[in-house]
Amino acid sequence: MQGGREKVLSVHFGLALDFWSTSKPLDSLLDDYVGLLKLAEQYGFNSVWAGENRPRFAEPGHVPSPLLILTALARHTRLRLGTGITLLPLWHPLKLAYDGLILDQISGGRFILGVGVGSPGVMKRYGVPPEEAGSRMDEALVLLKKLWGGEEGFEGQHFNVKGNVYPGPIQPGGPPIWVGGKIRGSVQRAAQLGDAWYGATQYHLEVVKKQARRYRELLSASGKDPSEATVAVNRTTFLAETDEQARIEGKPYVSEVLNFYGKMGLIEDNQGNTLDPQQDLFELVGEEIVVVGSPKRCLESFKRYHEEAGVNQFNLRISMGNMPLELAQRTVTLLGEEVLPHFL
Repeated sequence: MQGGREKVLSVHFGLALDFWSTSKPLDSLLDDYVGLLKLAEQYGFNSVWAGENRPRFAEPGHVPSPLLILTALARHTRLRLGTGITLLPLWHPLKLAYDGLILDQISGGRFILGVGVGSPGVMKRYGVPPEEAGSRMDEALVLLKKLWGGEEGFEGQHFNVKGNVYPGPIQPGGPPIWVGGKIRGSVQRAAQLGDAWYGATQYHLEVVKKQARRYRELLSASGKDPSEATVAVNRTTFLAETDEQARIEGKPYVSEVLNFYGKMGLIEDNQGNTLDPQQDLFELVGEEIVVVGSPKRCLESFKRYHEEAGVNQFNLRISMGNMPLELAQRTVTLLGEEVLPHFL
C-alpha cells in the first residue's frame, strides 16, 4: 500500500474465443462475440484471440481458420487481434506473411501472431512429417521476420523464397510473434526468434512458472531485458457472485474443456503426472489450471500467477461450448467491475 492506495499491477487481459458451440451457426456465434467484445472494450480488455483448431478427425465445433475469424471481427472492435495459436509447421511462411500483413493493414496495426508446433497426429493429417515440425517452425519464424522487416530472399532446408512482400505491415518490423509450447525448444524459440512466450489453456501453473523462468533466463543470456518480457497464458474462466454459485453453474462448461484435453492426456497435476480422464477433472484441478469463483477468488488467482510466474497477459476463455451468452457477459462484467481495476 502506498499513500493508502493498493498497488496497481501491470497486467493485461484478453478474450480467447471458443468455437465449440454445436447449437449456433458460425455467423450467429460471431454476432454474439461482437457484442461481447464491445462490452470487454468498455472494461479495459486489450485483445481478442482465436485459435487454429485442427482436429485429427472431423469434429463439430472446431474452426481451423483464426485469421479469417479475426478479419471478420477487425472492423467491429478496437481490441488487438491475436491468433492463439497458429500451427506454424502447417503453413508456408510466405502465405502466412501475406495473410498476416493484410490483417495488420485492415486492423490498423493491431495484429499479433501467436504460433505453436501442434501435435504429431495433426501434422500427419496435413502431410507434414512430425519429425520436421520443429525445424520447419524455426525456418518459418526466421523467414516471417525477414519478410515483414523488408528483407529479400531466403534459402533453407524447407523453404526457398525470392523477393519480398508488399504492402508491408503497419507495425514496424511486422506484427509481434508470440511463441507457445512447453518443451525446452519452444521456450528457446520464444527467446531467440519471438516476442513473447505463450502458455496454453491446459498448462499447470507449475509448468507456466518453469517455462516463464527459463524464458527470462534465456532473454537475459542474449542481452535482452527480462523485465520487459511478455509472458502470456490462456485460462478457462467462469465468474459468479459467490464461489459456490460459480462452481455449480460453471462446472458443466468448464468440465467440457477439461475433458477435451484430458482425453488427449494433457491435464497434469503439479508433479507432471497425467490425470485420469475418467475421473472428475473439475474436482481434481484447482486454480493452477482453471479460474472459477467469485471476483475476490479470481483476483487472488490472477495475482498468484503474476507473483509466482510473472504472467502479465491473461487471455481468458469465458465462453465454452453451448454455454448461454448471458453467463459469458456476466463473467466479463464481474471481471471488468471487480478484477481489472486492480491491474493496469
